[in-house]
Amino acid sequence: MKHFKIVKLTGFLLFFVLFSCKTSFYTKKISDNTEKKNGIIYALPKTKIIADIEITKKIKQKGIFSDFTHLYFSTKNAIMKNETKYFISDISITTTPILDSSQIYRIVASGNLNPLLLNLSKENFISGINLNDVQAGNIDNGQNSEKNSDIKENISDYADISLYSVREIQYDTLYKEVLKDSVMIKVPFIRKKEVYKSKAKQAKETADIIFNLRDDRYALLTGENDGTNFPDGSALKTMLNELSELEKKYMSLFTGRELKFKKTYRFEYVPENNSDSINEILFYFSEETGITKDTSKIPVTMKIINKKLIPKNVFDDKSEKKGIIYRIPDKAGIKLISEKKELYKASVFISQFGTLNLLPSSLFKDKITVEFYPEYGSLKRISE
Repeated sequence: MKHFKIVKLTGFLLFFVLFSCKTSFYTKKISDNTEKKNGIIYALPKTKIIADIEITKKIKQKGIFSDFTHLYFSTKNAIMKNETKYFISDISITTTPILDSSQIYRIVASGNLNPLLLNLSKENFISGINLNDVQAGNIDNGQNSEKNSDIKENISDYADISLYSVREIQYDTLYKEVLKDSVMIKVPFIRKKEVYKSKAKQAKETADIIFNLRDDRYALLTGENDGTNFPDGSALKTMLNELSELEKKYMSLFTGRELKFKKTYRFEYVPENNSDSINEILFYFSEETGITKDTSKIPVTMKIINKKLIPKNVFDDKSEKKGIIYRIPDKAGIKLISEKKELYKASVFISQFGTLNLLPSSLFKDKITVEFYPEYGSLKRISE
């Protein structure tokens, strides 16, 4: 905390000698950190909005033998050019409480005192009075996270899975001049050298492998074999699956393949005003680059609509109040919009859109239990 010193707690429960039937106590908002007074300090939360955006990167890769696909196969699904596109595949909106530095209070008591149990969360949000350990609970703020699903982005090379070498022996007939009987004559000789196979030849060999795999699978399905140990049951199923996977790898050298890479980005925003509508640009997006800082790309905007369901009472929180000040949160509608298209909508409670209220000190003349929602600072239950 930059403007004041908050009492640090080692647990969630704090015994505080508060009041009895003869006790006078009050709650006052802390506006001056130089004020020297005893008392227990607690804070009201405000709501932070968290938007988790999943971006999918879709990669289309042409096969290294794509130019020969229609020479051997009649497929219409071959990828003929490399292409990368991004799109928004998932959105989720959650909220978490953070300390509202404008709503920090000190409880001051005097007189004949009766000890009560004041329950505070680790964030110094009030969670209740006279609650047991189980009732007091805790707030889980969560952690920022970024999830990735890694993929291999390259098509398998011919050399990785081919049954044949990428090199071959080539024989060339050359001639050399020799002197014989005072006459220069050309004498042929053979030169052997190792060269890389042409792409056309590699494609032909790969196509032959695919057709052989299909023949093997057909033989297994029809029961044709040249031995007595024919696989059946789970063994047959395993062999068929392995043949299909192997064929798929070889076919990708012709037809190419499509890969997906997913990444989740987290954006956080705290509404600071109480206007009817808030528009906040979360990020810029393009199909070519995904989420970007380039402001010339498409903006994705978070629109927050204050529903104003809770009437706003005139409440002077600057003066001393005989009781406990708490908050009644209000609802807001949230939309994520891109180019006038609605990508996502939700309805959430926003603490700072609500209003303040007072739990009077007269209520505590008898032993009672009070429970709050610490994530909102709102009243949950009063019981004896």
